[in-house]
Amino acid sequence: MENRNTGYETERDERREIRRQRRIRSQIIAYVLAGIVFVCLVFGGALAIRGIGSALISLNSAAALASTEEASVEAEDVAATSPMDISVDVAVQETDVLDGIVDTCISSMPLEDKVAGLFFIAPEQLTGVEAVIKAGTATQDALMAYPVGGLFYTSKNMKDEAQLSEMIASTKEMSKYPLFVGTCEVGGSSSQIANALGLGMPQSPSELAATGNADEAYNTANTVSDYMNKYGFNTNLGINANLSEGETSFGTDSQVASMMIGQTVSGLKNFGVNACLQYFPQMSDDGSSIDDLASRLEPFKAGIDAGAPMIMVCTAPSQGVTGDDTPSCLSSVIMQDVLRNQLGFNGIIITDSLNDGNITEKYSAGDAAIAAINAGADMIFIPSDFTEAYTALLTAVQNGTISEDRINESLHRIYRVKYADKAAEIAE
Repeated sequence: MENRNTGYETERDERREIRRQRRIRSQIIAYVLAGIVFVCLVFGGALAIRGIGSALISLNSAAALASTEEASVEAEDVAATSPMDISVDVAVQETDVLDGIVDTCISSMPLEDKVAGLFFIAPEQLTGVEAVIKAGTATQDALMAYPVGGLFYTSKNMKDEAQLSEMIASTKEMSKYPLFVGTCEVGGSSSQIANALGLGMPQSPSELAATGNADEAYNTANTVSDYMNKYGFNTNLGINANLSEGETSFGTDSQVASMMIGQTVSGLKNFGVNACLQYFPQMSDDGSSIDDLASRLEPFKAGIDAGAPMIMVCTAPSQGVTGDDTPSCLSSVIMQDVLRNQLGFNGIIITDSLNDGNITEKYSAGDAAIAAINAGADMIFIPSDFTEAYTALLTAVQNGTISEDRINESLHRIYRVKYADKAAEIAE
């Protein structure tokens, strides 16, 4: 009987400790939300006033959750808790924290900022400067007027290590909201940073595929993400998941490419760099049906399973799948039916560059942006005319052509990626 009672007490103590930790996390949610509201008030000015009501509702809900958890510790029954239960509980708490942060941030944003947050553009499109190599008054003024979601840098923006680090750090400080800071660092001669700064050239995808060793892909991605992170980059848009020949591809063997893509995504993620897979579903239209594409989609699925948070959809049509010549990045069939529903991707869908001829020959910058969002894209990459695209999309939301809820849906995906590390830290 004594042993049974001892086991009973131990089990009860473990259960109480779990509930205590959950209560602490709930309290942290409340503090985090309070902090976000405060930051919005300090830095957002008018933008905070519009969303403050929603933010306070979220804050009060979190506080109430904390109080409920406090009381439940004393009243909790002595049900057994397995390690799996604990793991699930932590995951749920992390999700709750992340959703609380994201919802509070979005609720405090004016519509103009929400629309700007869907654009991932070149710094030259933002400032009007021919080649941006520093973040000065022009960058600051532009980011205040158009707080875009991401900036994409190439070798022309990179002169030396000190210049690059200072430019990116200053740009991040000037932004109202967290930024995706991206480039294409694919390994081999196409690596933007390594080429510009004269770094040791990482192995190219074709070289890695030739080894057949997926561990090498992981190690190379670790090396790339290490120096990307050092200079301030957090997004690599150069992960080619297409089955093709050439230096930037992992080859034509679906199994090899899938292994390489999975390890590349994991290696980048290890140092906090977001991997963007391109070019979904294929770089050029060859009339393949969805069944014919099955093996070609396997590397994308491997990347999704490894945690890739972003996928770039190509500008080429996929007539064998859609039945028409609509560019893939403007097609709901490709983005929603195939990528979301068939492959189960819940992350950020970003278009390929909308200044591509497949787009500009048929669509204005504004029409292309509207079509992309209507079709299911979350972010618009390098439109042919940023100001025109932004204005057209904003007008479409203001006149009800696109609902604000649709914009919020994409922002929720975007900010779940941007704040993922913060939520994980809090939930630990």
